[in-house]
Amino acid sequence: MAKSKILAGLEIGTSKTCMIVGEIRPDATATIIGCGEVPSAGVRKGEIVDQNMARQCVCDAWQLAQDHADVDILNVFLSVTGEHIHGQNNMGSYRLPDDEDIIEDEHMELVQEKAEQLELPQDRFVLHSEKGGYSIDGSEPTRHPAGLTGQTLDMNCHIIHGLSTRVKNSLVCVRDIPLEVEELVFAPLATAQMVLSRQQKESGALLIDIGGGTTDFICYKGSEVIASGCIPIGGETVNQDIIRLASQHVTRQAAEFLKTHEGDAFGDTKDRSMAQFRSDNGMQEVSMMRGELNMIIRNRLADALLRVRDCVPAEVLNQNGMSLFLCGGTSMMRGLDNLARYIFNMPVQQPAAMTPEDGQYLSDPRYCTAIGLIRFAQRYDDDALTGLKGGLMHALRGMFRKVGPKR
Repeated sequence: MAKSKILAGLEIGTSKTCMIVGEIRPDATATIIGCGEVPSAGVRKGEIVDQNMARQCVCDAWQLAQDHADVDILNVFLSVTGEHIHGQNNMGSYRLPDDEDIIEDEHMELVQEKAEQLELPQDRFVLHSEKGGYSIDGSEPTRHPAGLTGQTLDMNCHIIHGLSTRVKNSLVCVRDIPLEVEELVFAPLATAQMVLSRQQKESGALLIDIGGGTTDFICYKGSEVIASGCIPIGGETVNQDIIRLASQHVTRQAAEFLKTHEGDAFGDTKDRSMAQFRSDNGMQEVSMMRGELNMIIRNRLADALLRVRDCVPAEVLNQNGMSLFLCGGTSMMRGLDNLARYIFNMPVQQPAAMTPEDGQYLSDPRYCTAIGLIRFAQRYDDDALTGLKGGLMHALRGMFRKVGPKR
């Protein structure tokens, strides 16, 4: 009788370090059975800047997740992000021999190899090669060209790569717990597994995940990844702007309260009513005009959204059927949906609420990446994809050898 399998996803974010534990049943259904979460330390804009502090946060989240799920966790799927990670499209082309005109599996393999051959500096590391559709003699893309006739076979591939040294920081942090990394996953690729359906990817979807330190994004059209990347702006950036631009001294606690409870990203910037914060002990009180607060919030979040827009081909954004999906902790900012709708001129949606009995965090946009790692893990847990996984894990083992032995 087939047994259930336990998978764990780990997100080391700017605001929180979170480990989600999922149980995968033989029928491929998944249930979240545990969650461990602690505030992050030693992480800035999605990247580790203090190994000791970040390692302690991972260890604490790991222990909490194990206690909650009542299982031992030895391996994790680890999400990574940061401004150094880029997505790049690359096309491979293969011309069949003159005496052949029927496309075979070997032709598909050859063109895929060419599409994945992207020249990168030695300090770059390929995280993912997301395969697109095949095109025969310039025709419309198809997923299954085998058996069709043609002379030239083209294929698009979206390659996501980052700086090896930055990736190693995350790997070393987790491995020192000690935990083994099953797979490295660019955060928005995992988030998409949680937020977007196959139909939405097919119709066209731009997913924007605004967290504490970064704005991650990924864009699909015809189920293909068209663009992806990371903008180093998040909710903490907005807090810093409030602290820097306010006319009186503002603590980080006060800035967070004013942003989330009093501000509006699409609100009236001429509103002269007062937004106020008072600490629980009554020792601090901050007041600022609501219009000024709205302007600070709008300027920074609009900056992030406009940068994302500049990274996605205009012809993709302007196509009918495209929708924008917001998630991440900062997506709960009042007025952000209206601001995004104004900038992108397309329908804006929030993640759909999940079944309440599965845990409140399932309907919380702050956990989309961590839970998405479990669904991503299912995608790569198929024996048919062993070769694909082996290539990446071989590269990871090579990186581990360079950074030193396991403690």
